[in-house]
Amino acid sequence: MSDPLKYSFGVKALIFYNRDTFKPVGAFRVISSAEFAREIEQLPLVGGHHNGPWAIEAGEPTNTLTATLMQFPDFAFTELDNGVKTVNLGEETTGAIGTITAKQGTSLVSGTSGIASVSITATKSADLPLGKIVVVAASATTVDLYLLGDTASGSLPVTNELTLIQAGVVIADTSATIDVAGYGITITSGSGSIALNEGDTAFFTVRPANSKTTQIVMPDSSDIKILGCILVYPKNSQRQQKIVDFPKVAVAGTSFAANTREFAEFEMTATPLYDEEESALFTKTEIIASN
Repeated sequence: MSDPLKYSFGVKALIFYNRDTFKPVGAFRVISSAEFAREIEQLPLVGGHHNGPWAIEAGEPTNTLTATLMQFPDFAFTELDNGVKTVNLGEETTGAIGTITAKQGTSLVSGTSGIASVSITATKSADLPLGKIVVVAASATTVDLYLLGDTASGSLPVTNELTLIQAGVVIADTSATIDVAGYGITITSGSGSIALNEGDTAFFTVRPANSKTTQIVMPDSSDIKILGCILVYPKNSQRQQKIVDFPKVAVAGTSFAANTREFAEFEMTATPLYDEEESALFTKTEIIASN
């Protein structure tokens, strides 16, 4: 009886793990392709009058693990790159609005002659945009409001090529409240007479009501990460099951993309290294399962 034909069909997962503890740091499951390439340069001995090289010796091997991935998990930025993640779970059920902060000039943010505070309009937290609101003094008593982000409705306001959500908002004297209709924002003016300097700017962050907020900040760091990686093939119809363990791979940097009306993907490139503890560049394990 002949041996069953060995073949590969599909790709199931790429599992990255900590080399010191063997604890997984994350797994990719939505994978378009994964490929390990190992090339060994052939160095020929040539000279004289001879029909071809006298001898061939091996040059430096080049080992590359690449994958086209169609999911963007947090660990891709924190474990394969140098991002720092902050997660707030269940803390913003009524939305969030930050403190207004002066950016250019000082007249806009003032408890007496400018904007004293910003807040969420009662019962309107679902209308809040996601991102930053930029406040620009248009005159001594009016401001224009711009959005750096997205709206809750999904319709992005663009006027004269700018993301203007409302122009000419009057900031009235003596602790007046001004509701920005459709955006869930209430502005409270200072306690005295308003006196803004045209062109001054300020900003505040906004997030609509949500069950989870995740922020990943990429610092000024370019460290290369060294991890282990398991390539998992799906069990085929012949009950063949296969995994490949790369005990030491170098990874650095994570890309992301946005494509029109199609699922985004990104290319990951890692460099497998020879692991002296395991005495292996990789270990491929195949079985024919009993069921």
